Amino acid sequence: MPDEQTVKITDPTRVITLSNGLSVLRGFLSLPIVYSLAHDYIVAAVVLILVAVATDFLDGYFARKAHEVTNLGKILDPVADSIAVAAVVLFLSLDPSRSFPFWFFILYMTRQLTIALNGVYLMNHYAVALGANYIGKWTVSMTALAILLYVIRFETIGFYIILVATVLALISWVQYILRHFSQVRK
Repeated sequence: MPDEQTVKITDPTRVITLSNGLSVLRGFLSLPIVYSLAHDYIVAAVVLILVAVATDFLDGYFARKAHEVTNLGKILDPVADSIAVAAVVLFLSLDPSRSFPFWFFILYMTRQLTIALNGVYLMNHYAVALGANYIGKWTVSMTALAILLYVIRFETIGFYIILVATVLALISWVQYILRHFSQVRK
């Protein structure tokens, strides 16, 4: 029997993995982040946002390193991103003491919803789960940076970062849609 440490997990249908757990954690972190912001616990909010960002990088790293890339993880990662970003961006855009643009929330959520619906369609009709694309990961990173800047009240710089995130979001959105149609045509 092979040593347990040398056995590589390659089952894409596996559910319980460290990377999937990190994705779930990221989604749930939105609650204490919003709570911290609502009570003006800025340091706590910043720390929690940094933990959420770290889980976003670590889930993919661990999934690849441990050969635990799963179909669920390919869906769970962007869903966790969407939940965390949506909750915080919605709070910031509705907070009258901040000037976070509400249009970004609408754009981001429309993008995420179409990507998620396309993903569900591909999974149900073609048994294909598309992973994140490189520019999509940069979109999340720039959005997280903009959120951090708004949280610490550097709104002017944050707005320019939102513009960068918007351009990246639009590019990655087109890439996701093209990948979707490419899979449908196969």
